Amino acid sequence: MKKTILLGLMGLAGLMGFTAQAQFGDYGVRLGIGTATIEDDLTTKSPVLGLNAGGYINYTFAQSESILAEIFYLQTGLNLTRRGSNFEEVREFSNDLMERRGYYHTWYLQLPILAGVHMELPIRQAGHVVGFFLGPAVSVGLFGSYADRKVSPYNPSYTANYDVSIHGSAADRQVFNHLNRLDIGAIVGISYEYRDFTISLFLDHGFMATSEGNDVLRLIENSQSTDGKTVEVKIPNGHNNAVMLSVAYRLGTFSK
Repeated sequence: MKKTILLGLMGLAGLMGFTAQAQFGDYGVRLGIGTATIEDDLTTKSPVLGLNAGGYINYTFAQSESILAEIFYLQTGLNLTRRGSNFEEVREFSNDLMERRGYYHTWYLQLPILAGVHMELPIRQAGHVVGFFLGPAVSVGLFGSYADRKVSPYNPSYTANYDVSIHGSAADRQVFNHLNRLDIGAIVGISYEYRDFTISLFLDHGFMATSEGNDVLRLIENSQSTDGKTVEVKIPNGHNNAVMLSVAYRLGTFSK
């Protein structure tokens, strides 16, 4: 894990160094939708609706003497992203098999720093551009929700919300105390540009475990336990993972 974090920080430092030679290019807004899940060893799970909304700034190298200056660019910005997972598992509880269902949804503020290349297609109609991009991203958890239910007529569901401020009850926030709100990940994808619109398909993978010690779904409240004791579910750590399709619109360019 330390090596992963170190490599991520080195990548950030390297890309930031490139910006010393870059000029502001254009800027715009982006909205993405896709599937998000937490990669772990739950028996069964399904993804949740992943969202990615924010703004971007492109840096170009038009004044550089490099032959790659015309096709190379850097991009950064801020995104609000939705990540999480639905879960469903069967385990032994009080000498009986118990089915458990629920979900974990969380929202992150994300700072990506991407390096990309894009080239215009050599076809009769001008303006069709394809590209490839990759780079690191730093995300910080802001708020979210959690639900857990043992599937039987006599077991109520439990839900809780968390955020990074003082809002909400102390009991709700305590459920999420073990979460690792910082995530360092990588984004890799392809793009298609035409006029002011850009369509991108990309993978967003987090390298840092979503929690310390146990999975984000580890805690079942006392009200759900038949013997009045808190039950912890031992599940290996998981990582945020999402596949997204986004549409970006260029709002304008910076004056030269």
